[in-house]
Amino acid sequence: MSTPSYEPIETEQDLREKVAAMCMMLNLQGSIGMFGHVSIRVPDTDRVLISPGAGSEKGAIRPEQVFVFDIGGEILEHPGGEIPLEWRIHTQVHRDRPEILSVAHLHARHSILLGVADKALEPVFLHGAFLHTGVPTWNDPRLVVNDAQAAELSKALGSAVAVQQRGHGSVVVGETAEICFFRCTFMEENARKQVEAAMLGGALPLSPEHAADCARGTFNPRLLHLLWTYYERKARQALANGEFAMLIED
Repeated sequence: MSTPSYEPIETEQDLREKVAAMCMMLNLQGSIGMFGHVSIRVPDTDRVLISPGAGSEKGAIRPEQVFVFDIGGEILEHPGGEIPLEWRIHTQVHRDRPEILSVAHLHARHSILLGVADKALEPVFLHGAFLHTGVPTWNDPRLVVNDAQAAELSKALGSAVAVQQRGHGSVVVGETAEICFFRCTFMEENARKQVEAAMLGGALPLSPEHAADCARGTFNPRLLHLLWTYYERKARQALANGEFAMLIED
């Protein structure tokens, strides 16, 4: 009789380290820098771990720099430094989407370009196939600094995996940090391919049937783990070399 396998239970310290690692990896890809932030909710609690705000070096975030918010918006732990100005994005989405454990607010170059040009994010390659469920747009370029804005943005997101903030950035969500990172990585790569294909007359979107089938084939635990460990290794090497900001590679 085979012994059943169990996923290890992650402690809050483990999740703090994941917030820091996710910041470094998204910084390496060029999706966050001076601006942008990520969060992970501690499962079965109202505690939301949020990366520090503007001015922090996203390529060198440490677990002890992570803020802890109550899901209602109260700061439970303030490690010093700047509070992320748009923290309400995270607390609001975590309240509205209890199945979501990780939220990222990105300022990714090519996704922003598509929004500026009023072009929809559509799946155009294998690993962008998950976008076939649709990426809505919140047509407001302003910073999210009050409860009403956060509620409107979360409403625009709805049940989708991501929402564009026209002229500003995007919000990407995941049931785990690994899923959120997967979506952040390949949403921006898909956007880059769309932008570059414009020079050749425009990208040809995947058919709904092909996109759904490709999504089933690529969105799996093995790839989620490989992607995370690959970029975490590269981010830590960049940190060791003092090279924080890089663009996502082909």
